[in-house]
Amino acid sequence: MRKWIPTVLLLVVLGAGIIYAKSQNFFREQTPVARQLVQLTQGDITSFAITGKDGKSVELNQRDGKWSMTKPRAYPLNQYTIDNWLSAIQNVKLGEVVKSSPIDVAKYGISATHDQIEIKTKNGDVRTFAFGEALPSGDAVYVLSDQKEIASVPIDTLSGLLLGVDDFTDTTPFDWDDTKLSGIEWEGQKASWMLRSSGNSGTGDTASSSWTLNGKAVAGDTATSLSQQIKNLASNQALRKASELNKPVHRFTLSVSLGKDDSQQVYQGWTLTDDPNTVWVVPPQSNWAYGLAASDVNHAEQSGHDQAKASK
Repeated sequence: MRKWIPTVLLLVVLGAGIIYAKSQNFFREQTPVARQLVQLTQGDITSFAITGKDGKSVELNQRDGKWSMTKPRAYPLNQYTIDNWLSAIQNVKLGEVVKSSPIDVAKYGISATHDQIEIKTKNGDVRTFAFGEALPSGDAVYVLSDQKEIASVPIDTLSGLLLGVDDFTDTTPFDWDDTKLSGIEWEGQKASWMLRSSGNSGTGDTASSSWTLNGKAVAGDTATSLSQQIKNLASNQALRKASELNKPVHRFTLSVSLGKDDSQQVYQGWTLTDDPNTVWVVPPQSNWAYGLAASDVNHAEQSGHDQAKASK
């Protein structure tokens, strides 16, 4: 019997070890940590370029914390879109490696020039990512990283990454702070009207201020509605240099008064003889002209006129 004692003790120790290991999850399969497409902070990125399937590219550069578009033209930027893009690129997860050091990337639907992102960093590094066809599962696409390996990324991430010029361009010509608004004067071809604060302008609450429209008292929400209707107008085509407008015909002048000192912003609207359905708006101190649908401009112009007629 004694000769079996060491064996029994060994089995007891082994069993206790197994029980302890299980309690500590030693035998549980560990989920691998997903890799990031890029491991960069927003401050690390000094420029990025995106090329779509149409071969068109957009390039943005950052200097001293301020972004500008360098290709195709120096259009004014929508900072909200830039912030969203920088956040999106940092959150993309890579799937498992499909092929290391690939030679034939075309079979994955990957082109050297289309659906590609190039990122430059403050350290001088250049990162490239080329996107290809969908995987058989349909929920991801192939991506070639830095010409070194092919993996995959979720297909639903592409809509936030492969953006174009129009996505990054600020298409709204009218911009002012409603909390400082003290007046709007519209002088147009078909109608003119004047909205004025009759007292506590610039207090931070347009809706609660006292307003007049063509000298008649109106509710604060009328002032807010007219202001927002104009500010929501957006260009429906590519911006043009104001200097490139050929023999423009004056369509309207919009003067916006701000603050207690009534400092003004003046916007000018123009039409071209060969395109009467577009009104080109040039904001104050801007070199760009924004092409608005003439029907939208007519509606904004008429709204102020109709509101004034309806006022008692």
